[in-house]
Amino acid sequence: MNAVPAGSRMPAFMQIAAKRRERLVQFLILAALALLVPTMTKYLSWADDVGVLPFKPRDYTLLTVAAVSVMVMLNKPSICPPAFLMLIVPLLRVLDAAFLQRFTITALGSHSIVVMTLISNFLVTFTTVLCLSAEPWRRVALWVGVCVALLSAGGVYYEWLGFHSFTRIPGRMAGFPSDPNDPPIMITLMLSVIFTLNPRFWWNVVLVAIVSPAIALTLSRSGMAVYSCLLLCYILGNLRQHFMGMLLIVLVSVPLAIGGVAILAQTSTKVGIMTNKDTEDRLKAIYELDFERIKSPERGKDLQDGWEAAGKKPLWGHGTGAGTSIWKPHNQVVSLWIDIGIPGVLLYIGSLLLLTFRCFTLKLRGFYCLVPLWLFIPCSQILIESPHYWFAAAVCCNLVFTGRFRLVLAAPPKTQPPPRSPLPQS
Repeated sequence: MNAVPAGSRMPAFMQIAAKRRERLVQFLILAALALLVPTMTKYLSWADDVGVLPFKPRDYTLLTVAAVSVMVMLNKPSICPPAFLMLIVPLLRVLDAAFLQRFTITALGSHSIVVMTLISNFLVTFTTVLCLSAEPWRRVALWVGVCVALLSAGGVYYEWLGFHSFTRIPGRMAGFPSDPNDPPIMITLMLSVIFTLNPRFWWNVVLVAIVSPAIALTLSRSGMAVYSCLLLCYILGNLRQHFMGMLLIVLVSVPLAIGGVAILAQTSTKVGIMTNKDTEDRLKAIYELDFERIKSPERGKDLQDGWEAAGKKPLWGHGTGAGTSIWKPHNQVVSLWIDIGIPGVLLYIGSLLLLTFRCFTLKLRGFYCLVPLWLFIPCSQILIESPHYWFAAAVCCNLVFTGRFRLVLAAPPKTQPPPRSPLPQS
C-alpha cells in the first residue's frame, strides 16, 4: 500500500497557513541578508568609498532595518532578554560619545561623524540580535553565517586574482574591509555559528575547504591562530563519529597545505623584484610554528602603552574613542578600559563568563561560538563595534538561555472554571 504524504492529509486551510508562514520566513531571511551581509563584510562602506552606491549607506541601513523589524514582528517574535542585555556595553560607548563627549575625535573632520558611525553600528547590532528573536532564528543565523563567510572569502580571492586592490598593506590580501586582519575574524565567527547550528559534518567540511585559503592569503597571525583553534575544537568534537573521514581529510589536506605555503612564499613575499621582509617573516613564523616570531613586537609596545593609559584613569577611563585612536592596544579589554573604565570591563567580561558558565552546565551547548569570542579578545580592539561579534554572542545566548518572552497581539482567552457542586447540607 502506497504511503500518503503528510502534506496531502492536511486540510486545505492548514496547507494555506503553512505556505504563508514559510513565505514570511523566506522574506525574513531575505531582509536579514540584505542588511547584515553588506554591513558585516563591510561591502557597504567600500562601495560608498569608491562611489558605486546610488544611495547613501545611511538610507540603505534605515530601510533594511525597518524591513527586518517588520518581518521579525510577523514571525512570532520571542525575546531572549540576556541577548539584549549584552548590548549594554556598546550602548554605554554610544551614550558616552554622544552626550558626555569626554574624548573628541576629529580625524574624520568632526566628532559628530564618529558619533553617527557608532550609532549606526549599534543600530545594526541591535537589529542583528532582533533577527534572532524570531521563531525561525536558526535558519536566519545559518543563512547569514554562510553568506557572510563566502562573501568575505570571495573578496579576498577577487583581490588575489588581481581584479582589484583592496588592501592597505602590500603583500597581504584584505577583501572589502581593506584591513587584512578583518576577514579572518569575520570568517571564524561565522564558522563558529555554522558549526554550532549545522549538524551536517561534510557540508561544514566543504565550507572550511572553501574559506581556508582566504584566511591564509591574509597572512594574519592572530586570525590564523584563532581559526586553527576553532578547527581543532571541531575536529576533537567529531573525531569519534567521523574518525575515518578525519583520516581522509588529513591525507588530502596536508599536501595541499604544503603546496599552498610554497605558492604563498613565491607570490606574497615579492613585489616586483623586491622582497617583502615582513611578509616573509610572517610566513616563516606561521609554517614553522615559531610562537616567539608570531608575537608582534610593535603590538607588544602598543599594549604596554595601553596599560599605562588605563592606569592613569582606571575608574571611568578617558572617554569613548581614546582606546582606538590615541592608544591602539590591540586588546579589547584594555581598549574598553581606556574608553569607559572598569565598569565597562566588568560588564563585558561578566557577560562572557556567564555565557561560559551556562555553556558548561548545559554539556557544552554553544561551545564553538565561545572559542572565537574569547580568543579574539587579545587580538583586536574593535570587537564591540562589530555586528558579527555580537551576532555570534547572540547565537550562543539563544542556545544557553531557553527562557523567552513572546510578543502577542491579544491576550489568550480566559477559561471559565468548572462549576462546583454545592456542599451537602446536614
